[in-house]
Amino acid sequence: MYEVIPYVGIGEIHFGMGPDEVSSLLGKDYRRIDNRYTAGYMLCTGSLNLHFDGDDILVAIEGSVSAGLCYQGFALAGRPFNEVLTYLKGFDPKIKAHRDGATSYQLGIGLYVPTIKKSRKEPVQGVIVFRKGYYGDSDTDT
Repeated sequence: MYEVIPYVGIGEIHFGMGPDEVSSLLGKDYRRIDNRYTAGYMLCTGSLNLHFDGDDILVAIEGSVSAGLCYQGFALAGRPFNEVLTYLKGFDPKIKAHRDGATSYQLGIGLYVPTIKKSRKEPVQGVIVFRKGYYGDSDTDT
């Protein structure tokens, strides 16, 4: 389980680290996937996707249900979307729901729910944690 630290990272893995620092903390095998659309790449462990920019700097972390990302001890993935959204609204009343989840620019957390059109009770399938400026305007909304 990894605790989300808004705009810092998860657990001991912090934004601004390089791939060697991150892989030594993970202690797991990973594979590199180059991004063909923008400069940068990901290191993938199976439950975590770690996004690095063109300068080898960690800028975002995605976690599946099995990654166990939590905020203040509350698991963010695997729970019903409406439950997680209500919980996060207690910390960020401006969290914005959208067609496949929600994004909190105050906390630097995004929720991914590909089946949200069925019901807001569908479980959160993934969580992204990002640094300020990752989405361009996120640093102005905090």
